Amino acid sequence: MQLRLKKWIVTATKVLAALAACLLVFPVVWAFWIARGDPDIREDQHAQYIESIRPADPATAPSIVVIFADDLGSGDVGSFGSTAIRTPHIDALAANGARLTSFYAASPVCSPSRFSLLTGRYPPRGFIHSVFFPTGTFMGLLANNFGFPHGIRGIPADEVTIAEVLQAAGYRTGMFGKWHLGDRSPHLPTDKGFDHFFGSYYSNDMEPYALYRNGEVDVPAPADQSTLTIRLTEEVLAFIDRSEGWPFFVYYATPFPHEPMHASERFAGTSQAGLYGDCVEEIDWSVGQIHAALAERGLLERTLILFTSDNGPWHQGSPGRRRGRKANTFEGGHAVPMVASWEGRIPASTEIGVAAMTIDLFPTILATAGIPLPNDRRIDGTDLMPLLEGRSATVDDRQLYFARNGKFAAVRGADRFKHVARHRSENSAYWIGRHGPFLFDLDLDPTESYDLSRRFPAVSEGLAGDLRRMNEAVRRNPRGWLEP
Repeated sequence: MQLRLKKWIVTATKVLAALAACLLVFPVVWAFWIARGDPDIREDQHAQYIESIRPADPATAPSIVVIFADDLGSGDVGSFGSTAIRTPHIDALAANGARLTSFYAASPVCSPSRFSLLTGRYPPRGFIHSVFFPTGTFMGLLANNFGFPHGIRGIPADEVTIAEVLQAAGYRTGMFGKWHLGDRSPHLPTDKGFDHFFGSYYSNDMEPYALYRNGEVDVPAPADQSTLTIRLTEEVLAFIDRSEGWPFFVYYATPFPHEPMHASERFAGTSQAGLYGDCVEEIDWSVGQIHAALAERGLLERTLILFTSDNGPWHQGSPGRRRGRKANTFEGGHAVPMVASWEGRIPASTEIGVAAMTIDLFPTILATAGIPLPNDRRIDGTDLMPLLEGRSATVDDRQLYFARNGKFAAVRGADRFKHVARHRSENSAYWIGRHGPFLFDLDLDPTESYDLSRRFPAVSEGLAGDLRRMNEAVRRNPRGWLEP
C-alpha cells in the first residue's frame, strides 16, 4: 500500500512539474510565435503617396466632421427607433440629410473598428485583431503581446489615415476623445496626421485613465469623466474657431456610452433609459452644440457631418431588435446608426437601405475633398457620395465582410443574404460549443433567427466559398499591397 502511494505521489509530482514547466514555457513560445515574420511595413510608399497630394483651395474645400460614438446601439437613437432615449439633434441631422438603415461597423470591437474608419481597410490589413491595452500594465503585457501578430503595438506607420491625407492637402486636423490605436510613437494621433489631439489613448474603463494634449498629460489619472462630454465639446468648438479661414477635419470620438457611463449634473437622472440614456442624451446635446456652432459661422453648406458608432451595444443599449451585441458577428454586433448631413448637397429626409460600412468613409471623404485614393494598396471601401446625393440607387455589386479576431467570420452578399461561419456560441450557457454555419435572409428575418442554408444550398455554398477565398487572399497578402 505504501509503495503504491509513493508511486502515485511521484507520478502526481511529475505531472505537476510538467504543467508548471508548460505554464512557464508557453508564454515565451507564444510570444515568439506572435512576433514571428515580417509585417511588411512600406513607409517609403506611404511617404510617396502623402507627398503626391496637392494643396486644397481654402476658398472651396469642404470641411469634414466625423462624430464616432463608442458602443452606441442601432436602436439607441430616436430616428432609428428609440422611444426611451431622446436625441433631437441627431434626429435633426437625419431629417436634414440621410439616414442609412443598413450601416455596419467593420468590427464588433473598438480598436479594429477605429482602424477601418480611418483607413478604409478591413482590420486584418493592419493586423489589428483585438483591443489594445495601456503599455506598462499587466493587461497590456498580456493583451498587447499575445493579441497581435508581428509585434504590432498600434496602427502601422505605413497605413494612410484620413487625417494624414487631409493634413497634406492643407486642412487643419483635430482629434478629440478616444484614440485606441496605440499609446506610443509612432502610433499616436499626432504621428498619424492630426495637428491637434485632446483625449485618451484607451477606453474609459482602462487604467490609468488620463487625458492627453498632443502627447503630454493634460489631466492626470484618474480623470473626472462626469464632465468629459462637456470638456470635449468645448475643445471641438475651440478648434473650429482656431481653424477660421481654413478647411478642417474634426474627428470627435466620444468615449461614451462605453462603460463606465457618466453624465454631467445637467443630464444625470433626466432620461427614461437610466444612466445609459442620460449619457446618450448628453452626446446628443454635444452634437447640437457642434451643429449650432457651424450654423453660426455659416459653415453648414461647406461641411459634411457624419455620425455613427464603432460597434453595437455592450451590456446596456439597444441593438435595434437585432440578434447579438458587441463582440458578436451577428447584426447586433456590427449594425450601427449612421447619419450624413450636408446642406445643399445631401437631400433632406433621405432614407438609404443599401448596405454600407465604416470602410466607406475614407474613400467618401477623399472624394469629397477631390483627392485620389492610394494606388499601392487595396482600399476596401467605396465612395458613398453618389448614393448620399441621390445620383445612384446603389454603390456597386459588392459584398461586405465582417471581421473578428483577425479573420472574416461572416459575409453579406450584394442582395439580402448573409452567411455566418461556424463559431462559438454567443449564448453564455453554451459558450464552449460551436454552432452554424448559418444562412439568413435579412429582408425577411432581420433578427437572424432562421437558418435557410438547406433551402438555398447554392447561395449558402457560394457565400461560404467567397468567405473562404477572402480569408485565403488575406492570408497570402495580409496588407493588401497592389504590386505595380
